[in-house]
Amino acid sequence: MRPLLSRRARLAVVTAAFAASALGLSAVPAAAAPSSRSSDLPRHYLALGDSLAAGYQSTPDGGHVVGRGYAQDIARTLGERAAAKKRAFDFTDLGCPGETTGSMINGGCPYPHPYAGSQLAAAVRYLREHRHDKVLVTIDIGANDVDGCAAGGTIDLPCALNGVAQVGRGLSAILAQLREAAGPQTRIVGMNLYDPFLAAWMTGDQGRTTAALSVPLANVLNATIGLADAAHGVPTADVGAAFSTNAFSPTVPLGGQQVPLNVARIMQWTNMARGDIHANDTGYQVIADTFLAKI
Repeated sequence: MRPLLSRRARLAVVTAAFAASALGLSAVPAAAAPSSRSSDLPRHYLALGDSLAAGYQSTPDGGHVVGRGYAQDIARTLGERAAAKKRAFDFTDLGCPGETTGSMINGGCPYPHPYAGSQLAAAVRYLREHRHDKVLVTIDIGANDVDGCAAGGTIDLPCALNGVAQVGRGLSAILAQLREAAGPQTRIVGMNLYDPFLAAWMTGDQGRTTAALSVPLANVLNATIGLADAAHGVPTADVGAAFSTNAFSPTVPLGGQQVPLNVARIMQWTNMARGDIHANDTGYQVIADTFLAKI
């Protein structure tokens, strides 16, 4: 059974929803998306975003790898399709672990990256250089604007509200610049996010309360991403739904106990079992498949 939220928690979630709508994103008419037939293959694929776009994963020995994520899975699939049709295809990944909406716009990603200045500036240059080509762009951004709001196993609601507002403003600004630089054959596809804080369910009663509160907040964040995407004519790959984020039932077996489906998905498709919010190979493939359904 899904735990009941306290009156204070329910009020905070309603406040979060109001804050998201107050950004004014829903009032912006959706820009017309470039026409694209599902049978068309891009000549170029540009991946933008944070550590998920970069393909970051921790390893069991305490290290990490980069370049083993959903963007690589998408590139492999599109490359195979292009090869079967004897067409050229190339892949560029500008994703930077640790990127926030602010650092994507202004620069300052904390992880080494192959461009000077900001990721957005590099993406704009790329799109202008390929303005007359058929380009696919995928983007994920926003997780790092809010992931620090659950330190210590509890959710800092004012922090989360502020982070959601930052995502709405920042993503809208990012997409506006990408749209301006993109040519008529460029297709941009965004994604929303899974909820790694569901893993708190595994830690006991307090953790179950944290997990229960994290879901409506994740929904507000994902709604904010969806509104920003729609305002710029960008389809959103529904990763939250693919990870069954709202499914506290049915329960399924995991590690000798019954847990909600959404908790099982997080424990099986990410590395939260060792405290790493990033997807594992299985989870990244789920994200890739969710994108590919929109491409």
